Amino acid sequence: MTNLLQKRLKKNEKVIGGIASFMSAVMFFSLFEVFVSNIQGRSEIFIQPLATVFNGLFWGLYAYGKKDWFILVPNLLALILGTATAVAAFL
Repeated sequence: MTNLLQKRLKKNEKVIGGIASFMSAVMFFSLFEVFVSNIQGRSEIFIQPLATVFNGLFWGLYAYGKKDWFILVPNLLALILGTATAVAAFL
């Protein structure tokens, strides 16, 4: 049994998925600020990027299993950017 909200969400799932993917990418690109600080030696933040790596990894595995590109693409981005940022903290 589905209610009206569920029907509208199903009808608009590609738009909602696209917006959610875009917002996730924006959030993960915010790691560039931490990355630049780490490269310049002004910061040693590695916990947030490391958490982003694991979050991206497990959501990416989930999305790959479900074949859901809306979840997979931004989380692969999280995995790559998070790894680069965490590594930069130790350079």
